[in-house]
Amino acid sequence: MDWEEIDANIVDTAITSRKPKREEFKKIIKIAFVCVVYMIMGVVAWHDNSHFVKEPIRKWELERRSHLNRLIRGLEIDCFEQLRVSKSVFFKLCRNLQEGDGLVRTRNVPITQAMVMFLHIVAHNLEYRVVHLDYYRSKETISSQFNNVLRDVMKVSEDYLKFHTYNLEGLEAIKWSWFEVS
Repeated sequence: MDWEEIDANIVDTAITSRKPKREEFKKIIKIAFVCVVYMIMGVVAWHDNSHFVKEPIRKWELERRSHLNRLIRGLEIDCFEQLRVSKSVFFKLCRNLQEGDGLVRTRNVPITQAMVMFLHIVAHNLEYRVVHLDYYRSKETISSQFNNVLRDVMKVSEDYLKFHTYNLEGLEAIKWSWFEVS
């Protein structure tokens, strides 16, 4: 064997021994990459479960109907305590406002619910932010429905309210002159 053959054998064995090492190195890299990806997925899942508040899906319409039915279809005393009217008066008022100049059902709020919200606010001097939790409506919706009902109640108020005129004389007239109704 001469030196050239020995050098060729050494080069051949070096080349052939590097191929399996490269393949083994590629396998190790692939396994490490897959492990890192699984670890990242585990951290993301843990973070999602522990840091994001999960609220149950609520069926708002069902809860709205339940609350409304409890007031106007439940016990008479509950309706009177919450709305300050009996159930029969409530339904007559709804019908009269609907037949009058037109309290109409909107796309999302029925007349009875608008009337219940209105009476509840007026009866207990509540603010919209308090009422919106009971009726699962936005404050904007409650405000617009309140104003619609109020406008229609004012239109028909002359049919139901009788205003008295008082003739005041002397000191009484001076005292109450600041409050004259025009």
